[in-house]
Amino acid sequence: MAQRILALELGGDRVRAAMAERSWNSFSLTGVYDKVRADDEADLSGALSRLVVEAGQPDIVISALPANLAVKRLLELPFKDARRLHQTVPFALEEHLPFPIDNGTVAFTRVGREGDHTLVMAAMVRKTDLQEHLSLLQKAGLDPKTVTLAPLALAAMFTRAKDGNGAKPMAHLVVEGDESSTSVVLVDLDGTPRALRSMPGGLMMSDGTVVSADAAAPILNSVRQTLLANGEETDQTEVIVAGAAAAYPGVRGLLSNSLAMAVRDGGAFDYSGIFEGTVPDTGKFSSCIAMLLGEMPTEPLALINFRQGEFMFRGRVRGDLSPFYTSGILVAALLAVLIVRFTLGVSANLHRLNQVNAEIAAVAGPELGESDPANAKTQLQMGIAKMNKRINLIGGNLTHSPLDTLVAVSRALPPRFPVQMADVQIDSQGLRVTGQADSFSTVDQAKRALDKSGFFGTIEVAHAKAGSDPSKVDFRMDANFKDAVPSNMRDDEE
Repeated sequence: MAQRILALELGGDRVRAAMAERSWNSFSLTGVYDKVRADDEADLSGALSRLVVEAGQPDIVISALPANLAVKRLLELPFKDARRLHQTVPFALEEHLPFPIDNGTVAFTRVGREGDHTLVMAAMVRKTDLQEHLSLLQKAGLDPKTVTLAPLALAAMFTRAKDGNGAKPMAHLVVEGDESSTSVVLVDLDGTPRALRSMPGGLMMSDGTVVSADAAAPILNSVRQTLLANGEETDQTEVIVAGAAAAYPGVRGLLSNSLAMAVRDGGAFDYSGIFEGTVPDTGKFSSCIAMLLGEMPTEPLALINFRQGEFMFRGRVRGDLSPFYTSGILVAALLAVLIVRFTLGVSANLHRLNQVNAEIAAVAGPELGESDPANAKTQLQMGIAKMNKRINLIGGNLTHSPLDTLVAVSRALPPRFPVQMADVQIDSQGLRVTGQADSFSTVDQAKRALDKSGFFGTIEVAHAKAGSDPSKVDFRMDANFKDAVPSNMRDDEE
């Protein structure tokens, strides 16, 4: 049964979402949604409820926290063991913060390796912010399995998507945002995120127009600093605009003029290698679509998930069989025992069959020689039938022997009787004669003569007709023995 996966992005007064359906071997995007908070609504719970009514109840929910609520750092740790990473990352992240992390929730994901070292993108969000986010979703009856950061998923999606610009490898600088916030992610040539920044404010107004130069300056300076700080060459980096800003060419023009670089729309990538079927314009909803990659049936994207510790997801997912793993293991063990018993039973039966075949070969061998024991009975029956036929030919199994029958016929017919017998057949039922006579009356006389002999019971002339010689009559006569089935009944049975 297919699972419905809903990815949500909450920003300002708007909720954007994307829905996908997943089976064991397919992954398709079924729709994108955009809902705005009404004037009389205190928060986004009403917009969320309307979105769920339109899209349908999901089986799995993924949501994104606003990126400016989280502190992010790229950490390089000198080991690869997952358990040590979980123990070490919170303390390694705390070294980069001016405050303790006791009141926050830390999550991370591996983004690459350098020799024996592991690169992780670690992030921390305050527990109060995470609780407010979960409470808001709960009002709409939603319990997210994953709470993540959309810009990081977005950069990974562009790395996986097919690029129609050519085969030249490029680093990606992904600028994602709307009128309230802007995020920047830099991904190097190897697809490893090197920087993730989030800033309040956007490059566009609520009506889609570009902000003033003074309002845009801090954001544009941050984009330049991100490029310079990570040593990326501009000719090896392409700028991609995603999110709500992707829908407005003015934003792309502003970035292109400020950075003196070509800027691409995130919706121009080919996502056919990720999703089956048609994919709508993904620029505006690219962040939501990117989060869906975390639930792909094969090679899912590793997302940062803040549902850790006291915020651990404890709900049930329809179609998730993990609670039944223990029962499945027990059932598999029972099936294995049954298969072993069945195999042993088959082996014992085969051994007994081999013994029976050997005994059959010993009994039938002198008569049949080397033959298949499975066909010994059939071959013996065929041999017996052949022997019976031979005995019948000499009259051994007949009530009336062929010799006695011929003597009876000879005595019944007068000497020099004008009848020529071409074929005479004698079996257990009687006599069958075909031949020629000089007239139809002669055939009738022969019938009466055989009848008077007392040797036969029913006598019939099966046919009598003029032959090829006009002076002759071709005939066939059937004479049954007294205790035999009449010839007409015999013909019906045949």
